[in-house]
Amino acid sequence: MNRDKIYQTLTQIVTPELLAKAKKKDVVANGIQFSGGDNVTKIATGVSLNAQFLEKAIEWGAQMCIFHHAFDPRTEGSLYSQSSQKRLRLIIENNLSIIGLHYVLDAHPTLSNNAQIAQKIGATITNTLYEEWGFVAQLPQEMTLAELETACRKLFQHTIFTFPANSDPIQTIGIVSGAGKPVESHMWEMKQKGVEAYISGEGSESVPHKMMENGISYLLGGHYATEVFGVQALGAALQKTLGNEVGVQFIDVNNPL
Repeated sequence: MNRDKIYQTLTQIVTPELLAKAKKKDVVANGIQFSGGDNVTKIATGVSLNAQFLEKAIEWGAQMCIFHHAFDPRTEGSLYSQSSQKRLRLIIENNLSIIGLHYVLDAHPTLSNNAQIAQKIGATITNTLYEEWGFVAQLPQEMTLAELETACRKLFQHTIFTFPANSDPIQTIGIVSGAGKPVESHMWEMKQKGVEAYISGEGSESVPHKMMENGISYLLGGHYATEVFGVQALGAALQKTLGNEVGVQFIDVNNPL
């Protein structure tokens, strides 16, 4: 199938409006980064672009790769490290098309990491959060923090670091996958929106006590582990729309962080 036709289909799935918003809100890739060969029969999806992923995609025969974290062109003093050079070499020598969907796969109302997490733990989205990078959601019934932690552990298949506040039982949750480390304004927003527990990927040392002092329980499930869902959901939507002419496969290059 023609590369540009696939991108047009992808644009319709995630919506042109969300892509346009992403270009204003985000500094990294939301769209095509590299245009490779015209014909595409296999699309590999993944969380993060790295050499190991690219090698697996090439071995599988992919001509297009779609990432949540695509190639990051930002450099220090115009220097490209050995890792960046290796990634660029793999992309260019194998004529790969590379698409990144960073903000898009955090903010999409059904396909994003955050929307998928809410759906998979049975919660209903009621509001946006974190400058529209995530969501507030209502659980169908109250849960204890221990029950919510268990649900997250099963979903993420990852150790959950839990910091309890005086918010048991819980029904209103906030979700911002990946590096959703909240600052004071985000904590204030959560309090205003009634968030009792906040689910994210990675944290920093100063945040847990601030969250607990704000009365919001804090659960961390790993950056990578909380961000596999968006590209998987998008891949399934693409496969359904494109049919058998193109194969779509998620390639898991796990990162425990």
